Amino acid sequence: MKAGFPKNKKAVALLLVLVTIVVVVILASVALRLILNQFRLTHHQVSRIRAYYASFAGMNLALEKIRLGDWSPASTGGAIRYGCINSCIDASATYPLIRDSDIPYNVQIAIYPAGSGISGTSKLEIKSDYTYHR
Repeated sequence: MKAGFPKNKKAVALLLVLVTIVVVVILASVALRLILNQFRLTHHQVSRIRAYYASFAGMNLALEKIRLGDWSPASTGGAIRYGCINSCIDASATYPLIRDSDIPYNVQIAIYPAGSGISGTSKLEIKSDYTYHR
């Protein structure tokens, strides 16, 4: 009698090992894909939240500058005035601001002419851009 597996059982064992390896590799790649997709979604959400708070900071800055008299809206029918943190998005700055490393995005503050808002007030429009890089 020979010791060990007969030839056909050796082939079955090899096939079983190969199938097991393939299944493990497929499961690992699926798990990795799910983890990477979740990372991208989380990164995108964090970027959106940071851009929201950058806009909120821009709004607070604009209200404070207007309150102190540093900025003023144009008279009725005048042009829109812009203040920008870091750089403007789609306009040129009337009130240029310094670059702020704490605010990672461009924030554009538009001050509309007097009477353009509710009950004769001046309308403020705040834009912030964020880009998602893969």
